[in-house]
Amino acid sequence: MSDPIPDIETIRREIDRVDTALLQLIAERLELSAQVRRAKAGVRVWRPSREDGHVRTLARAAKQTPTPLVSTIWAELMSASLAAQGPMTLHVALEGDILDNWSLVRDRFGAALPVVTHPTTSAALAACYADAEGVAVLPAPAPPPRGMQNWWTALGPGGAMEGMHILARLPRTGVADWPRAVAVATADLSPSGDDETLICTRGGDVVAGGKLRAVSGDFALYSMPGFVEITPSVTQRVIGCLPKPLG
Repeated sequence: MSDPIPDIETIRREIDRVDTALLQLIAERLELSAQVRRAKAGVRVWRPSREDGHVRTLARAAKQTPTPLVSTIWAELMSASLAAQGPMTLHVALEGDILDNWSLVRDRFGAALPVVTHPTTSAALAACYADAEGVAVLPAPAPPPRGMQNWWTALGPGGAMEGMHILARLPRTGVADWPRAVAVATADLSPSGDDETLICTRGGDVVAGGKLRAVSGDFALYSMPGFVEITPSVTQRVIGCLPKPLG
């Protein structure tokens, strides 16, 4: 005996019920986000390692939901939450073909956060450095022919912006070994649970076991699997921690 054909009106009523419940839960979450900001006064709004670790956990738990959909939904929820918590601004560099696709930024940070565009990576980085809650979205360091950017050397040993770190990849999902763009801020480095550490060297230093990602003059950028801590020196410094992509 075949299953009875479901009644379309009954299904639509159930969808409406679920939608209403979702909206009520979203409102509750936004209220909790506002309480978080009041509870952590003086602490940076954006905590990318916690965010990426949380999205990874959710994606693994939602076995029947595509990972990109989970990432997109939480990007919008986090965007609204961060906008409610404080004055976080995205400083987006328009330099380089990888950022021609605006959806790359929207996919990672949602639509609620204020955005300021800059004609060059150096301008975006400088504006972010002067903004206590700023996040710069820049082309990812890369070898030639893409590797025409050297902004990441400013984060390295002896650089002018040693307090900044590479903290997130764009896009968050996929199987690519290296991101198309990265997010940079003065937030502290912390593990998300599945990361690769970025180490900048100068003067010919080589990171044993590391993968060479970019070179500029006497600077080199290596990635190491896991969350690695090293003592900063005149020739080596950790400049970032990238969560592995959700794929």
